[in-house]
Amino acid sequence: MDKSMNKYFMMCEGTPRLRDKGDYPCSVHFSKYRLNKAFEQVNLSKVSVEETVKIINTFLSEIGMTEIEQAIIQGVKNINYRSIKKYYNLKSIKDIIWLKFTKDGYCGVVAVSNDVNFNIPPSAVAYNEKSNGRWKYNTSGILVHQVNKEWDDSFVLIFPLVDIPEGYTRHDIERAVGNYLIDNNVPIIDFYSHNYPYGYKKLHCKSAE
Repeated sequence: MDKSMNKYFMMCEGTPRLRDKGDYPCSVHFSKYRLNKAFEQVNLSKVSVEETVKIINTFLSEIGMTEIEQAIIQGVKNINYRSIKKYYNLKSIKDIIWLKFTKDGYCGVVAVSNDVNFNIPPSAVAYNEKSNGRWKYNTSGILVHQVNKEWDDSFVLIFPLVDIPEGYTRHDIERAVGNYLIDNNVPIIDFYSHNYPYGYKKLHCKSAE
């Protein structure tokens, strides 16, 4: 792998870190830090879905991974993760990166694993609702609602991680893809989500995606 690509695997500057004091900027429930970034992103020029696919495939190629020609998946309510695993000979059904978009074409979040969803609160009153002790609505959904947008649930981008380089995990690739998109001027509403290390989101900042 070209050493120039190493920077994309590093946490993006400005990402709220674990145990930050004060108003807990990692959480949309206690801070406007991530919301302010979301508003900044939707004031940028959006990049088409097709161009976003090209950018991600360029990155995958640069780090020696397989490009995905058919990344735009329709009918996302019935995704067969096991079929994807079998077709691409993945080690795990969780070895996929996926991106969802708003109805007006903004990338909402870069995510990883077999949990494609279009979770979004129905109103601001519901932001802090919990279910089984956890936040009911995830960060990207709350942010999209806060910037007055809606998910486009007609499609999702899925990139099976066919040949993850030795020494890296799917979470490393998730972070790097997100940061590469940012470096190529692709606005992402939930700007920081892909930067959080595995385990951080669930254990320490439950509002995170």
